[in-house]
Order: sequence, then structure tokens, then C-alpha cells
Amino acid sequence: MADALRIPLTRAQVEEWFGDVVRRDLPEIAHAPTRRFLAEVGLPREAALIRFEPGGTRDHLIVLGTYGSPHTPSYAVLLEGTTGRVFAEQCFGDPKPMSMDVSTLVRNAGLVEAIRAGRGPVRTGEELIDLLGETEPELDPRHSFWHTSFALWQLRRAAVPGEGLAVRITPAMLDLVYENEFSGYDERQLPAAITHEPTRRFLLDVGLIDAWAYLDMRSDDKPLVTLAELIAERRADWDDEPEPPADAEHLVVLGYVSEDGDLLVDGRTGVVRRWYTGGDEPTMDTLNTDLSTLAFTMWVIGRMRRQGERFGIGIHDVWEPIVVDLLSSVDPLAWAEPGGYWEYMILDGVNGLGP
Repeated sequence: MADALRIPLTRAQVEEWFGDVVRRDLPEIAHAPTRRFLAEVGLPREAALIRFEPGGTRDHLIVLGTYGSPHTPSYAVLLEGTTGRVFAEQCFGDPKPMSMDVSTLVRNAGLVEAIRAGRGPVRTGEELIDLLGETEPELDPRHSFWHTSFALWQLRRAAVPGEGLAVRITPAMLDLVYENEFSGYDERQLPAAITHEPTRRFLLDVGLIDAWAYLDMRSDDKPLVTLAELIAERRADWDDEPEPPADAEHLVVLGYVSEDGDLLVDGRTGVVRRWYTGGDEPTMDTLNTDLSTLAFTMWVIGRMRRQGERFGIGIHDVWEPIVVDLLSSVDPLAWAEPGGYWEYMILDGVNGLGP
């Protein structure tokens, strides 16, 4: 049958993959195989950052749902009712082809969910993108939701718990992206205020990069100082330097965060913070759960760019929801507050961390 769907999927398969499934008979769909699929097999309620809610129209296309994250804009997933083709709304320009039909849409969403949950066999980005070439050769990698998704979601596999820290980070892992730019500290540089042993070990074995985006580290080979010591130095020179916070003697200064901010690590817990004095009142923000998630954030951003170059893909609008979902799942503390530091840095293109 010329207009048959490309992937044979059953109701039982889709329920096994996703559990919660939405089915809806939409008489406005003229393409009979698509209408039957939506009514009898169904779509996942939520998968691959897509929330499926079939119904309604937009610009003569049928709305299947939206994709995005709580921190990013949402864009529509649209169905052409006469052909069964699926399109993804774009931030700029006309919708781009997303899947050739609803069966490939659901299959692709299932593959993404398997990667996110760590289920099933490990499949490389090359294997998944080759699969797209076999089943949906019409998709243009420069504007493809799934090419971008398969290339980027692979990075989730690297989020392995560390010993005493949230994520296992090694120098070899960072060197794949930053080519020996990370370097460890010498024992004499670490003050006694760092009593959290995993943090101390991280600084000795892995260390930090000299500069990255809006972070500049103290790389002069001098011993690190506490925030109390740094503010005392500043108050000797500047009349307008604010009073230190109550626990300043436990906060070790690692470097600077953009303008008027100090990058700190709590020597007792390993939490990474920022002391910001550029506003009306000084504030203490939480940046990351620990130094491992700070380094993991840097690694993810660098690897995502490398993946785009490696697979020759364009960075689709799904880039931002993926990076936010990946990072917030690994370090929920860093994304707990709306409008937090990393949300601002990553989603605001002027900071250079976006796609």
C-alpha cells in the first residue's frame, strides 16, 4: 500500500515502551493510516521532551503536541493531515520536517527515551543516525529534530555518579574537549578551610580550567584564599566594599564570575557558589552542587558543539531543551530557582554558551 506507515508498530509495543499512551480519533485527518494509528495505537503522553496532546490546528496543520522544557520556550509538533508528514515548529522560519509519518515519530521518541533512561542495548550516535538514514532519508541533518537529539542525548551516558561527588569526572574525559586546559592544584595552594575531602581530591587530581566563558580562575600559582581574607584585602583599599557574609571563612575563592562576582567553593560541603556585589545589595547564589557538576556542565557544552561538527548536523531548536534537561537532571540544585545563573548563561545567546 503506497501510503502505509513505514514502521509496523502495535498498541502493545507502544504501551510497553511508554506506559501512558494517548489515543484520539481525529476526523479532520484525511490520511487514513495516520488516523487509524492515532486512534488505535496512539502516541506517548510525553517522550523525548515532547508533550503529545493531539487536536486543534495551526496554519492549516494539525497540532500533535509541543516540545520544550520548563526553562525554555515551547514549539508545536504539527501534522499534515493529507500526507501524514510531521513537522517541527521553529523559533525562526517555517516548520521543518520532523518525521515522515507518525510511526517513525513514535519509534524515534522511543529510542530517545531508552537513551535517557539507560534501557536496552547501548547504541552509538553513528548507529542511530544511520538508522535515520535508512528509514527517513528525506530528513535534512541541518534542520532535523532527531539528528540533533540522537547526537546529543548520547552524552547522558557520561553522567555516572562519582565517589563523594555528584558525577565521575576524569582528566582524560575533559581532555577530549579541552585538550589539557584543565590542571590540578598543588597541595600547598589549598587552604585548611577545604575540609570536604572529595572536593580537595578533585582540585588536586582534576583541577579547573584557567578561563571558560565568563569564569576566570585564580591561576597565578598562589595559595587560594578564603572570601573573608579576600574581602579584608579589598576593604583595606576600597571604602565601598561590602561586609563579608557570616560564613566567609569557610568559602574558598576559586576565581571570578563575570563582573563583580567571586567563584567560591564551600570548604565544608563542596557546594559551588557566587558572591555577587554588582547589585544594590550583595547576594550569595548557588551555582552547582559541587565541582564535578561544574566541570560536567563545561564538558557537556563543549561536547555538544563537537557532536554537531562530528555528525555534520545543524543545531536545531531542540538543543536548548536537551541541554537544560540533561544538566538539570544531573545537578537539580543548579536549576532549582527560575532565572538561575546557568539558565541565564545557557539560554541567553549573548553569553556564547548557546548553540
